[in-house]
Formats: sequence, C-alpha cells, structure tokens
Amino acid sequence: MIDIEKIPDKPGVYIMKDAQGRIIYVGKAKALKNRVRAYFAKGLHPKTRTLVARVKDLDYIVTSSEIEALILEANLIKLHLPRYNIRLKDDKKYPYIKVTINEDFPRVFPTRDLRDKKSIYFGPYTNVKTMKKALKAATEIFPVRVCRGKLPKRICVAYDIGRCYAPCEGKISKEEYRARVQELIDFLSGKSNDVEQSLEGRMRSLAEELEFEEAARVRDRLMSVRQMIRKQRVVFSKSIDADVLGLSSIGNLGCIEVLKIRDGRMIGGEHYIVETRREPPGEVMRAFILQYYRTAFFIPDEIILAALEDFDAIQKWLSEKKNKEIKVTIPKMGEKAKLINLAVENAKLHLEEERSEKVSPYLSELKGALHLEKLPYRIEAYDISNIRGSYTVGSCVVFVGGHPQKSLYRRYKIKTVRGIDDLKAMGEVVRRRMKRIKDEGGKLPNLILVDGGIGQVHSVQREVKKPIPIFGLAKRLEELHTVDGKVLSLPKDSVTLKLLMRIRDEAHRFAITYHRKLRDKTGSILDEIPGIGEKKRQELLRYFISFEKLKEASKEEIAKVPGIGGKYAERIYNYLHGEF
Repeated sequence: MIDIEKIPDKPGVYIMKDAQGRIIYVGKAKALKNRVRAYFAKGLHPKTRTLVARVKDLDYIVTSSEIEALILEANLIKLHLPRYNIRLKDDKKYPYIKVTINEDFPRVFPTRDLRDKKSIYFGPYTNVKTMKKALKAATEIFPVRVCRGKLPKRICVAYDIGRCYAPCEGKISKEEYRARVQELIDFLSGKSNDVEQSLEGRMRSLAEELEFEEAARVRDRLMSVRQMIRKQRVVFSKSIDADVLGLSSIGNLGCIEVLKIRDGRMIGGEHYIVETRREPPGEVMRAFILQYYRTAFFIPDEIILAALEDFDAIQKWLSEKKNKEIKVTIPKMGEKAKLINLAVENAKLHLEEERSEKVSPYLSELKGALHLEKLPYRIEAYDISNIRGSYTVGSCVVFVGGHPQKSLYRRYKIKTVRGIDDLKAMGEVVRRRMKRIKDEGGKLPNLILVDGGIGQVHSVQREVKKPIPIFGLAKRLEELHTVDGKVLSLPKDSVTLKLLMRIRDEAHRFAITYHRKLRDKTGSILDEIPGIGEKKRQELLRYFISFEKLKEASKEEIAKVPGIGGKYAERIYNYLHGEF
C-alpha cells in the first residue's frame, strides 16, 4: 500500500512499479507529495487510470533542485525504458558520429555505442545514409584518420589519395592535427561560416609563406565548404543558431521534425518517431528535449517550438548544459511561427511514410475479400494446444499492418477447463484477453482469426461482445467460417488466403511452443513415445535426475536405465532429437 503522507514535499523523482517490481513510469516533481497525490484523485483521464491500476509500489528519490530532478528523470527513463513514459521509438538503434578527442590524434567514425564519455558524439541520425553522407563530406574536407585503434606504425594508402594527414609518419604535428580536428567538429556542428573563415585565413597564410602546394589543398577544401553553404537556405538575416521543432501525431504515434539553422541558414533536418501515449504536445516536447539534448555535443542558442511543459526548468537545464543562456521561444506569429509550421508539415509527411511502410499492401485485398467495413490494420489470432487434455494452453498473436508484433504476443495456461474441451478453453483465453484490454485501456483488434470452424468462432463471439469481425480458418480445406454459419472459399493461390494462413499458423506455432515448454519441465513429453508408459518415464527421470540431462544423453547411456534396453533407447533418442 502506498502511504502518500510519508512522501516528502520536496523536489525529486518518483518511480512507479507493477506487481512484478518492474518500473513502469518515472516522473519528476517540484513537490513529490502533491504530484503523487494527484494520481490517486478522482476524475482522472482514462490513460492515467490505466497506469494507476497497475501501480503496486512506489519509490522516490529526493533531489536538491528541480533541475537535478529533471536530469535524474531523463537518466532513469534512458536506463529502464518504462512502458508508460514517452520515449523515442527504437532510440537504441540510432547511429552517431564519434570524434575521439581524448586521443593525441583523434579519429572519427560511426558508432551506436555512447559509453565513452570522453569523446564527442554528433547525432542521433535517424537515417544511416544521411549519417554516412555527413561523415564522408567531413572527412573529404578534413581528412583526419578513420582507422580503428591506436596510431598505426606505418603509412597507409589513405595518405596517398589525400584522405589522411598521416600523423603516423609525422607528416603533421599534434597541435596542427588537433586544429584540423576542431575544424571538423565545427563543420559537423553546422558552423560553416567559422570553418570558411578559418580555411580562408590559413590559405592566405600558406600563400604568403610560399607553401603553394598546401595552400592549393586548403583552397580545394574551402571551395567544398562554400559549395555546401550555397546549397543552404537563408532563413534569418542575422547569424543565429537555432533548432525548430515541429510535432505531428496520430493516436499513440508521433513524429518530431528538427530543422537545424546555423549561422542563419537552414542546413537540414532530422525526424524522430516517438510513442506519444496521447499526451499533450507540450509534454511530448518536454520528453523529447530531455532525451534529444541529453547527449548532444552542440546545443544551439535558441529552441523554437509551439508548446512546452516545464518551460522554465527546461530552459534552465539547457543553459546549464551549454554554460550559456539558451532561449526557448514559443512564437505565435512571424517568421519563427512559419518555420514551426514548416517543421510540422515535414513531421506530418514523415509520419505518413512511417505508417504506410508498416502497412502491408495485402490488407486492402483482405478487406475486400472478407467484405469488411474497415481496413484490418490490427489482427489477433488464437489457438489452443493440448495432448489428451493435459497441459492445455492458449495463444494470442498480434499482426499490425500485416506484420507480426512479437512483443504483443500472449500465452495462456488454461485454468478453468478440465479434460479435452477446446471450445471452452478458447472461450477462457478470449475472455481473459478482452478483460486485460479493457483494464489496461489497450487496443481492440479490427479482425479476430481462430484456428478452427464454427464452434470456435461462436466461442470467441460469446466472449468478445463487440462488433469485431470474427473468422475461423479450418486446416482441412482452408475454408473461412463466419459467425452466421457461412463458409467462404478463397482461391488457393490468393495472397489474401496465404496471409490468413500465415497468421493462423503463427498462432498455432506459438501455442505448440508453449505447450512443449510446459511438458519439457516435467518430462511428460515422453508419454507420446510408443511403449513408454508411466513406469519407464519415472525410471528415466530418476536415473537422469532432469529431463534436460536425458536430452543430452547418448543412446548407450539411455540403454543403461533399468527396463529400457537398446530398442527403447534408440526410440527415445530419435524422438528427442527429431528423428522419430
């Protein structure tokens, strides 16, 4: 039981846990007691009620300030990935460009590992091609070394083709090399004007010193930088650095576009898919900023967006990270408001691409073939597995957009049915599934598929009690059974039937896998081998102690068990190794 009165009225972080002790939500508060008490008040939003219903324990960590709580919240979310927090989708997979500034002669290369805190990282990049393009442009203009590990002992071909300064052969001093690395860092930060001025000054100095060959190389790099600058769109007359954030969302999914403006020019943009959990835009932006700028090397002087929760705290946190005052702007009109609209428009396009990429083109055909009112974007399939009424289990597999979502799969050990009764077992599985969806505020499927005929279909219909299309796909003739007793026969070579068969077979596979797992724990799978009864099974388990040890044994070892002999040993061995 959570005793709210014992929670201090101080700034900090609260950590909500479920019955299994898993962290499901992390939040920060100026006053912990007041914030936690609000979760248990009346008139909560349905999604908040769903969260609170699962909370069985609550921890808290008191901090010295709201900013410290903000940082701790971001770190804990990154560490535990709580189910009910807003977070970047697949953020672990995003690549970065790493610069090893802690080395005498730093390297630059792509990485997904951010554990080295002494290096500088640029990113995250949501597109690997974009990252590779940026890295290629940077290393062509500033050929710092890209070789892995320590400085090699001899020169390589990279120097011969002008792609490395060759510090391994002493072709460049440590100080000069690090100056070039700083130019590369400025370039990756988008500070093209600073890089241009630096290159122009160095070219003139080399020319004055009659180092014409090196001056020509610097001139070529200067031309490359100027060519890139010409491609960039001027959006501000002043030379300012800013990030413009725009959000578009549909349901629980959102996309945030980050338009990058450096020296008053738009140098590009990145988009990030986020799980919004239908939170207000200001809260989504707050969560995104905490995750996006948490590891950022470069933070611009201004962040421009349409809404933001914890405005003062976020602005202060950003300023402390940069050791310089950061301005967070929420414009209502003018050029900055137009830039937000541009970012939102780009976010909307990317979100539509994200959704369309995840929707199988066969779903439209399935909708037409089954005469459905809506596209069956979310399909759930159920199956039952048992052997002579023992170890009866059920499975639920979920396909979203025509693709399996294995994280949403569920399996059930049947509790209320005795003996062989697949119809009642199916009813129990669906009843428990529908109750969980209701209790947690989950999504209902657009189509339900069961392995079986009209009996299974009616068992499901009695438990669903919602206007959801239900079909049974019987294996014998691969015919579809409807709730009103009709039978649909689809062409055997149609992609629609093949998609349904794939979903049905996946439910069957998942149920069988769970069934075998339960049987393997007790060795009851031996009962399926002809000639192996209860007495022989007990002798085998007594001799080998565990079923796993039996599976590892040779035929000769199995034959030593009293009452088994060579004939049954070979039969057991072949069965356990898939050769029976």
